[in-house]
Amino acid sequence: MNDPELDQLIRGSSPEPEFDSSFQREIWARIAIAERERKIGPLQWLEEALARLSRPAPAFVTAAAMLLIGAGLGRGIAAPESTGASRDAYLASINPLAPRSEITHE
Repeated sequence: MNDPELDQLIRGSSPEPEFDSSFQREIWARIAIAERERKIGPLQWLEEALARLSRPAPAFVTAAAMLLIGAGLGRGIAAPESTGASRDAYLASINPLAPRSEITHE
């Protein structure tokens, strides 16, 4: 519905609110007080840490660090002590009936 009279009436009836000059300052003061009085729960530190990590740069750095740590730990844990032992285990797994003399090093 396009009614010019109604549009004119709506535009004319929108009063501008009148606030004190200190209204905005008082609102920000109340916000600051509420933040200071906010109870710090047992998981508040976790919430703050996750809020900081949710930004792109810290999230990227964290993911890269975790990837490097995981790769380093995986490489260190999974490193075979000797290639001969790995070869013997593989040969024994594919031919469990073979005598142990065939599985010896060349």
